[in-house]
Amino acid sequence: MSEQDNPPADGETNDSGISLPAMPLTLAAAGQQVILVRVQGGHRFQHRLAEMGLTPGVRFRVVSRGGGPFIVSLKDARLILGRGMVPRIFVRPT
Repeated sequence: MSEQDNPPADGETNDSGISLPAMPLTLAAAGQQVILVRVQGGHRFQHRLAEMGLTPGVRFRVVSRGGGPFIVSLKDARLILGRGMVPRIFVRPT
């Protein structure tokens, strides 16, 4: 069985069959579009993100990752994520 037939649980394959592993949101560049793969944290943290619309499989864009809070764009909303939240959110580029 090839890797293409059985990709990692936290990644997907692109059209070329290349595995795209998850990375912490902290590594995403400003302007990059990503898909949420998983959240590392307890039920309260996962619930808090879900209330903001950040659930596994959702696509969003990184707006700003500068010296202040981390800002992402989801549909027509901008969400501000605290610096402690961002390393626990795993995404893959689209």
